[in-house]
Amino acid sequence: MRTFYCLLLFVLLSCPSPASAQESALTAREAFSALPTSIFENTAEGLEDEDKQRLLEDGQTDFWELAGESRDVIVFRALPFRDSGVALRLFRDSADGSAVAAIGTLGTELCTVELWRVDASGRTVPVDVPQEPEIREFFAEGQPVPDDVNPSVLICLGMGGLRAQPVFWNATGMLYLPLAHDIGYHWDGHRFQKVVRPHAEGTDAGGSAIYGQEAQ
Repeated sequence: MRTFYCLLLFVLLSCPSPASAQESALTAREAFSALPTSIFENTAEGLEDEDKQRLLEDGQTDFWELAGESRDVIVFRALPFRDSGVALRLFRDSADGSAVAAIGTLGTELCTVELWRVDASGRTVPVDVPQEPEIREFFAEGQPVPDDVNPSVLICLGMGGLRAQPVFWNATGMLYLPLAHDIGYHWDGHRFQKVVRPHAEGTDAGGSAIYGQEAQ
């Protein structure tokens, strides 16, 4: 899990959003400063509103550190173990000069993400994440899901956009099921487009998250 977390942090910082003809001047730091800290409610450490500016200015609070930053991405790691975090990535709209800020948790089995649109005037509004795929889309045709399994699908930050992460539970807890397909959402310059690919090996402890790089 830690190896993937470090890889994802590197890829997020090294892959800028596609350039556009009417590109927003917004930076990831500015977007993070303007957003609420609600995503941190999904972490063990949390982040109070009054600590957000200190995190940006000093690079560290009691429970978080600034791990890396570029124009399009800013990443924070949880202290003291640095094995989980929160990242924000900008996806710039080529049509109207706005940007979608995707902010989500990293390094945890039960990840989460929020999407916020920032228009050219700086107005920030929440937007819906892509519709979760049907659980059957992760499996080969005719491959059954056991009757005693309770599945759900999470939308999370991925290496090239967003990813759909299926999670499977039964009476004993979280479990592994072999998958046939990985499902992600690639930014086309205006919206997220669904991408289905053959399942790539290299998954989390639950065996159900896509850890391959999506289309850039």
